[in-house]
Amino acid sequence: MHKNSGTHKGFEILERACVTLTSDGGKLCIIIKAKNKHSGEIAWLTGDDLVCAITSADFVRERLDYNSVLVQEFPLELHTPQNVGQWRSLIEDFIETMLTRYMERDGFARVHPQWLPKHAYAHLGQEMYDKMCEGCHHIILRASPQTMDFIPK
Repeated sequence: MHKNSGTHKGFEILERACVTLTSDGGKLCIIIKAKNKHSGEIAWLTGDDLVCAITSADFVRERLDYNSVLVQEFPLELHTPQNVGQWRSLIEDFIETMLTRYMERDGFARVHPQWLPKHAYAHLGQEMYDKMCEGCHHIILRASPQTMDFIPK
């Protein structure tokens, strides 16, 4: 599911990592390091299937206080690709990474309908997908068999 491209609109992906948080019931934490191609600033995207947070400093390696370097948090349930501004392509990469890793590890992944990559539902067509998402809180993708469960609000 994951695109291997290292370049996004305005950003270059420098690193991707996934770690399992054992104190959080085995939840995956996705970490993406990206460089702004214009300013050279480094941005870190961290989070899981609920939230993507963007920071402007190397807090992962330097152990800086998270709140002092937080740029913005994006609770994925509340945001859409259309309203996250310059971060859209990076958050979409984040979602692809998260879905790929959860599917590999657990055989299923959870995603909010507005963030499911189009290629994952292309077989349904946009109109059918939109109809199926009416009243849907999130979707559970399953690897075997390849299915989607639309979970209501």
